[in-house]
Amino acid sequence: MSMKDPMNELERAYVGAARGPEGRPEFILAMKQKLLPLFLAAAALVPALAVAREDSTRDLSFFLRRLRTLDHLPVLESSHTAMSSTWDRGGAVADGKDFKRIEGNHNILLDAEGPGCVHRIFVGLLGKDVAGTRIQIFLDHNPTPTFDLTVDEFFDDKSGPIPYPLVFHKTYPGTLFPILFARHCRIQLVNPEAKNWGQYWQVTHTTFPRGTKVRSLTWPLNEAERAELKKVCDSWLRAESAPPDAPPAWAVAKTVPLEPAQSESVTLSGRGVVRQMRVALKPATAETVRDVRLKMYWDGNREPSVDVPLAYFFGLVDPARSRDSQFNSLLLGVGGEEAYCCFPMPFARGAKIVFENNSGRRLDGLSVRLEVQPLKKLPADWGRFHATWRMKRAAAPDSPCYGAQSLPAHLVLERAGAGKYVGTLLHVNWPSTLWWGEGDWLFWTDEDGWPPSYHGTGTEEYFNSGWCNFDRKAVSGYITRITTQPGEAAVYSFHLNDAFQFRKRVRVAVETVGFEKEMQIINEQHPYWGSTAFWYAAQATAANSTKTANTSPAE
Repeated sequence: MSMKDPMNELERAYVGAARGPEGRPEFILAMKQKLLPLFLAAAALVPALAVAREDSTRDLSFFLRRLRTLDHLPVLESSHTAMSSTWDRGGAVADGKDFKRIEGNHNILLDAEGPGCVHRIFVGLLGKDVAGTRIQIFLDHNPTPTFDLTVDEFFDDKSGPIPYPLVFHKTYPGTLFPILFARHCRIQLVNPEAKNWGQYWQVTHTTFPRGTKVRSLTWPLNEAERAELKKVCDSWLRAESAPPDAPPAWAVAKTVPLEPAQSESVTLSGRGVVRQMRVALKPATAETVRDVRLKMYWDGNREPSVDVPLAYFFGLVDPARSRDSQFNSLLLGVGGEEAYCCFPMPFARGAKIVFENNSGRRLDGLSVRLEVQPLKKLPADWGRFHATWRMKRAAAPDSPCYGAQSLPAHLVLERAGAGKYVGTLLHVNWPSTLWWGEGDWLFWTDEDGWPPSYHGTGTEEYFNSGWCNFDRKAVSGYITRITTQPGEAAVYSFHLNDAFQFRKRVRVAVETVGFEKEMQIINEQHPYWGSTAFWYAAQATAANSTKTANTSPAE
């Protein structure tokens, strides 16, 4: 606890007390007027903080609210997100059935100490693949499971325990319902004949520091929890089908022409947070959406923290703007005449947003609209928004390689310092109609060595999809898919409760591998893999993105 400004600490501790004429607690005003010594202020701080922490328990409503709101995204804290999955320890692409702990007729998918929260449970198939198999979830060493259902019943999106869209099986059965545990969580499969375990299991969970107050899930839900769950479901269904509501008034709304090699800037003063940004280009062609560069600077930093071509920031990857490539989600979307972004973007000492026209042609109209909330003070634990774009040829001599078979990978992000990883937009220029996405996703957060604590089972599963295909949800989906002809595939996934916090360093990569014929294409033609990493850092720093978009989907 810092003693540099104990009055500010007291002010935060006494939120909710009677307020004086200037909006501050009267106790604080009196203390300041009397100029009590610092040691008295420190002594008073102890009970105040105790009062403030009484209501800090994280319960189900806390995590459900975080599935439909975005204010928590900039918050940096200590936690660790990991995955237990059936990834192939031999280093190949047989990620379906490498179970790590089978004990008789029990198959333990997760055995984790608390406090924590399970965010995501996925399985490849239902029906015959899991016939006679039950899933049991035990919390805090309770001998009676909170859930004890057949696998089919647990993932039933019509009459199961969890409602759609938090449980689903569009391309893959799964659930994104939070399962909280204060002391311990054990998820296991039980089959009397020790068979039909299913395949491609993934369990994503976060553990919090010891002392974090988490109230374990109880079932059935109470009335308040059911009401909050309905709000989440309604919010997600709306987010899948429509852009966010516009504010009563835009803080910035401008449309200007933009000549070749010119830039247009928006400057914001003071402190606040950008809540929503909408952008439109005329004309929106392959050249303009890829060669207009978006840069964002926070707090007077000379280097941009966001440095991404418009196409790969918003998902404007289809210059023809075909109906199939328009999409909606909680964070990004493209529809009608414009694209939108809803990542909260805080700034404490001003901000600058720059659009650079590197397309070589005149833009008749660049339209920018911003929703900005001024703030007197930013929360101390809010990071600054970053977006890092990387585009590299796959399986190149300098590509990183991982695992038992040293498989080549595309490095999405590698940074030192404290921060939080909250999403990915991946785009692949693929010269074939064969499946390109057998590579696993790998996340190292404050760790080294092999394997990372988050190891996926295929590219599409990271995007909450499966079986060489993609679908759309409020937090993940496709922009473009490769079906009948080669081209550019583009997909996105965002992390709300399951964001990756890091205090020292982070590395995110996806293997660039396929089956035999696809691997031949990768090794001989080295197609481009591109990615935009959305993340927050404790302080504004350089995005360190790839400098130019030197290829097109047709290349």
